[in-house]
Amino acid sequence: MLNRAQLIHAAALPAACPPKHRRTDGRAVINRKTVGTEQIELHLVDIFPGGEGEEDVHPDCDHGFFILQGKGEATVEEERFLLEPNDCLYIPRGARHSVRPLDDQTLRMIVFMAPHRQA
Repeated sequence: MLNRAQLIHAAALPAACPPKHRRTDGRAVINRKTVGTEQIELHLVDIFPGGEGEEDVHPDCDHGFFILQGKGEATVEEERFLLEPNDCLYIPRGARHSVRPLDDQTLRMIVFMAPHRQA
């Protein structure tokens, strides 16, 4: 692990559609590969209209979404949550979850996990 502060320009990072997503651009901002941390992951994610983060489970890490723009709907286990800018949804480890944008808007969010995923 690097033991110094690092400034990451998220807009300059390559975008890729994450596994179990459709019509999504994700940028790995902070993780093992970008800064060498073993403790957290942080991603900038845009889910475009008609896209979604399909149901997933992270058994070994706490997880969450911080909404930057757009509106969306998340399901955690069987509970539904309306997501709006400045909302933060915490998802405990092992919980089934999914997310999608609403109203033909792009849902932009910060996705975080701690500790980082093992795979």
